[in-house]
Amino acid sequence: MAISRREFLAGTMGAAAVTSLALAGCGSSDPGAEDQGGPALPNPEDAPFDTVVVLMMENRSFDHMVGWLPGANGRQEGLSYVDQKGHRHDTYKLAPDWQGCDLQDPNHTWPAMATHFADGTCDGFLKTQPDGDLFPIGYYRAEDLPILAALMQGYTAFDDYYASMLGPTWPNRLYQLCATTDLSETGIFPAPGQPRPVTLDTAIFDRVTDAGLTAAYYYFGEPMTGLFASEKYDDISHRIEKFYADAERGELANVVFVDPDYTAHAEFNGTSNDYHPYGSVQVAEAFVAKVHDALANSPQWDKMVFVLNFDESGGFFDHVAPPRVEDHTVLPGPGPNPDLKRLGFRVPAVAMGPFAPQRLDQSGPYEHCSILKMIEWRWGLEPMTVRDRNAKNLADALDFSARRDPITLPDFDPDPAEVCRNPNHLP
Repeated sequence: MAISRREFLAGTMGAAAVTSLALAGCGSSDPGAEDQGGPALPNPEDAPFDTVVVLMMENRSFDHMVGWLPGANGRQEGLSYVDQKGHRHDTYKLAPDWQGCDLQDPNHTWPAMATHFADGTCDGFLKTQPDGDLFPIGYYRAEDLPILAALMQGYTAFDDYYASMLGPTWPNRLYQLCATTDLSETGIFPAPGQPRPVTLDTAIFDRVTDAGLTAAYYYFGEPMTGLFASEKYDDISHRIEKFYADAERGELANVVFVDPDYTAHAEFNGTSNDYHPYGSVQVAEAFVAKVHDALANSPQWDKMVFVLNFDESGGFFDHVAPPRVEDHTVLPGPGPNPDLKRLGFRVPAVAMGPFAPQRLDQSGPYEHCSILKMIEWRWGLEPMTVRDRNAKNLADALDFSARRDPITLPDFDPDPAEVCRNPNHLP
């Protein structure tokens, strides 16, 4: 099935618009007529996929990026938020500002996100921003993000998918790998020979390799695997160039994680490709397209599930209150600590591959541990924590009854990124 640029842009015109002025506040995750997911799952040993690829991008919320998605529980126009001085401001279109070089990277520490959540009113996004800086309540439309728009409308998109906790990159990425965290914030990546901050001793890589399967992690720099004090995942971590070669040869592992360039140097200079400010969202679009096409042309595509998600919302607005979950994590140190029994704000997520039909799944809540649950279900692996044990299986959204061809992405030539060197970048 192919989808042209004209077709997917035309499809966005069917989205219901919010035409009346609305005050900001958390809404329900139930948009009305709820999609209850895909067909009943087969026995896991009969599931026709043996490769799972996860591409986790950076720091954007659902409403901010894809609130335009037809039929989804998304809101962009018509919302307004109050700043620190009590002034109310309307949400606004960010394009053609692809980087936000002149703005403050929205605060996305866990205390800041608690302020954004505001005890369930979800109206605090400007309360952690400098006076007059409205970056957190800006948004992009489908025509601004042609690759993400094509993927969200060509495969199985989610509008009830959440980050794993109200907080920044490192703890959310640890939930993606370990179904828990021992960090509450993102820090400075350790230089060679410096202590590594993560002391967790079990990740999904252990479950996979203990079962006789294979795992791999591909990166540009500063890999999450490089944070583990045990160093035991260093041998499965490879530079991004090897990912493209392995995909082309059909030699990808059973479980694969791919990182964009989210290095501090690249984000600070505006040259990253991860969607994180101050990198250009257009440059990130081109990277996502390259990864998609590498997988779509791989001999392994016919037995693959490919998931694109975002680690956390990055301090950008979203109108849906994150739900609570069971979690037994106890963070080291005296605190205060984030509430790990509440998911983070919604983030864009889409499942791709031959078993991901063109549809919108609204049967969540899904979160990063839902991908772990799918991996564990497929190969009969023991959950690592109560979080992945209880997570909704991402495979619930898929349809294994038939294979589908990959979509053809629109031609896209991004504008060159501006070198920002903005001192207001937050990791």
